[in-house]
Amino acid sequence: SGEIVLQPVMSGLDQPVYLTNAGDGSERLFVVEREGTVRIWQNGVVVDTPFLDIRDRVNSSCSECGLLGLAFPPDYSDSGAFYVSYTALRNVADPVAGEPDAGNDSTISRFHVGANPNIANPDSEEVVLAQSQPFRNHNGGHIQFGPDGYLYAGFGDGGSGGDPLGKAQNLGSLLGKMIRISVGR
Repeated sequence: SGEIVLQPVMSGLDQPVYLTNAGDGSERLFVVEREGTVRIWQNGVVVDTPFLDIRDRVNSSCSECGLLGLAFPPDYSDSGAFYVSYTALRNVADPVAGEPDAGNDSTISRFHVGANPNIANPDSEEVVLAQSQPFRNHNGGHIQFGPDGYLYAGFGDGGSGGDPLGKAQNLGSLLGKMIRISVGR
């Protein structure tokens, strides 16, 4: 009849912002929750214990902040390393002189899975790149591996409205750009 019917597939999630798989053949789906957790959907249910819980370092207090991205590299099955993008609760990058300091640094970090493939080690964090954000919006946050093996990221234009600090047009700033990162182990 051409009628479209929506049917819930997952429940029990809190502010999900992204869904991906690890490319490891496990058929698990990983759900990023804005407040700082990554949950696994496996065998038709959301696993009770989070895959990753970094709420202690994620700033989710503003509408465009939080844990915003998750990417698994092509060699995840062998390395156990994966990457997240989030806005930090505390300053990670050096604040830029003359800009308001919102305590909202965009952060890309590498983590490793533990002995249990459904639980990552939150203490394994290695910050790959941190960028001071002058405002609490326009943070970007999506990360993804390209076919060339590089990690691609965007940090947004720095916020407010209309890019008042001109970051997107400033080649000396990472804001307002697509960034390609070599994440060699």
